Amino acid sequence: MRRPIHLRTAARLPMLAVAAALAASGCDSFKPTEVRNPNLTDQQFLGTPASGAAWLRGTQRQFLLTLNTVVLNAEIASDNYFNNYTTNNQQLDAPNILYIDPEVTSVQNSIARLRYMATFGLDSVFTRDPLVTANDRAQLHYLRGTAQLFAGEMYVGLPAVPNGPVVEWGAHLNGAVTDLIQARTLSTDATLRNAITLLLARTYHRLGNKAKATEEAAAALAASPTLLFNANFDPVNGPANGMVGVLTSGVNNLQPLPRLDFLDPKHPNRGANIQTPIAFAKAEEAHLILAEAAVADNNLAGARDRLKALLTLVATRPVETIDNRVQQRGRAGGKIIYPNSAAHTVAFAAGQPQLSGYVLDRNATTRVPTVSGTSVTAAAIDAAATGDELLYLVYLMRQEIFIAEGRRLADLGIRLPVAWTEIIANPNTKEGEPYTQPQVPSFIPRAFEMDAFTYDVTARTAIMRHDMNRVLVQNKASAAVLPFH
Repeated sequence: MRRPIHLRTAARLPMLAVAAALAASGCDSFKPTEVRNPNLTDQQFLGTPASGAAWLRGTQRQFLLTLNTVVLNAEIASDNYFNNYTTNNQQLDAPNILYIDPEVTSVQNSIARLRYMATFGLDSVFTRDPLVTANDRAQLHYLRGTAQLFAGEMYVGLPAVPNGPVVEWGAHLNGAVTDLIQARTLSTDATLRNAITLLLARTYHRLGNKAKATEEAAAALAASPTLLFNANFDPVNGPANGMVGVLTSGVNNLQPLPRLDFLDPKHPNRGANIQTPIAFAKAEEAHLILAEAAVADNNLAGARDRLKALLTLVATRPVETIDNRVQQRGRAGGKIIYPNSAAHTVAFAAGQPQLSGYVLDRNATTRVPTVSGTSVTAAAIDAAATGDELLYLVYLMRQEIFIAEGRRLADLGIRLPVAWTEIIANPNTKEGEPYTQPQVPSFIPRAFEMDAFTYDVTARTAIMRHDMNRVLVQNKASAAVLPFH
């Protein structure tokens, strides 16, 4: 395993080395110590024509690297996927999260690097380049805003500047709001502006600001009812979409809960010359926020109408035929065997009915939604008689629609601690502080229970150990989850 670069180390790297590594390198790893050019200094680079454009490209590339790290580790630590056969930290899946874990460090470093690169670009590179436009500045404000959004969603707290004191998660989200609003103000790109509006709704939702979240969500839908803003990867120069290999490999790397099997692989392997994107912002989120707000306001009819409108949108998203016969669901080296044919039925918990249609036949080509999919139907929405029943459907749909996009961990209320490498090198941090411990709510099952199920091979039945969306609704009064309740 490559040793992660510490935040303080990354902050001191020569700026030209960072730009060169990120803008020109074709590999997925960031290895600035391998960049050697003693004849070119930071000051020479800052005086180079179009240095701003080069820096922006490097920062955009760092966003993809950060998104890869965030999504993979958030999916493993959640109940979406079980780490059946990978070299990633098995205990992260328990979830048994320690500040010494390399994954905790790598996610933190990646977020900090994105934030720092955007800040240096705005403060130092762009001020020296007369070719920089308002749209270029908008891009860096947007990218810094996403770094702060990741920090606020993923961690109990993080330093906001290199070697600074730890700032709690809400402050990072408020920082994201400031940058995203500035980006939207500067940009003339309608697609980016609409995506930023949706990201603002997402940020306000996590902050529990129902009024602002619904305002931005409604504005996003009015501007672009079918918005799909993808993070696009580069099949030639990289980085690649890191989720593709762990979802499509024949050695059964990550396995979804059996009740989520029909959504996998969301990121299919389309060959060497095509990289599957990750949906970073999509209109579905606006509907989900508005539906959750309606439930919180006891407007159950409005919530039902909103969820049905969401179903209409989901029905327009692509469903692709995928040859997934290589995927053997734990039968080629995995620790746990998973159902692998449509003959299987699934129960969401003990005592619940066995349902068909959740497991796909892996012995033939399969059809999988690659943007959004859900098991929820209009009949199920109409049958939800209470606010809690509708809230359950909201969070079930959030889980299904956002699977493999790194969103579930925040909905579960799980947050990572500040990394040990930060504690030992940053004089403004110290051992024993609350931020050295993760946030795992008491109602979250441990010891891999979130991923557990009983599988009867003969009867072809799978029964989930826990229906985590039911658990979330039962604990809606907790400050860690369900921000509007």
